[in-house]
Amino acid sequence: MGTIGWCFGGTVSFEAAKLLGDDLGAVVIYYGFVNGDAKELSTIKAPVLGIFGGKDQGIPVETVHAFEKGLGDLGHPPQIHIYRDAGHAFANPSGQNYRKADADDAWAKATAFLREHLQGGA
Repeated sequence: MGTIGWCFGGTVSFEAAKLLGDDLGAVVIYYGFVNGDAKELSTIKAPVLGIFGGKDQGIPVETVHAFEKGLGDLGHPPQIHIYRDAGHAFANPSGQNYRKADADDAWAKATAFLREHLQGGA
């Protein structure tokens, strides 16, 4: 079982990873709120893919780097992709921040990640 979410759903995916621990096989977080708190992160056992915008005003890149470092320090380095020129919700085609090329690339990364970790690369 895996989780995936965008914006608030990304935050829910992060929270689910902390709550479900070993019951998850993969976690994908699209620009959801994350943190670098070692105590909170210690319960995450599944591989994590984080997708963020470099110009996101709500999820600062510094916070993303703290999250990445925190999981890495615990021996579970996440895969983090920051789209430098993208803002929040860049993968939402109905929003003002939509960036098709970045959204398509992020989706390809997310589906490959889920396939690898939930279907053994099939």
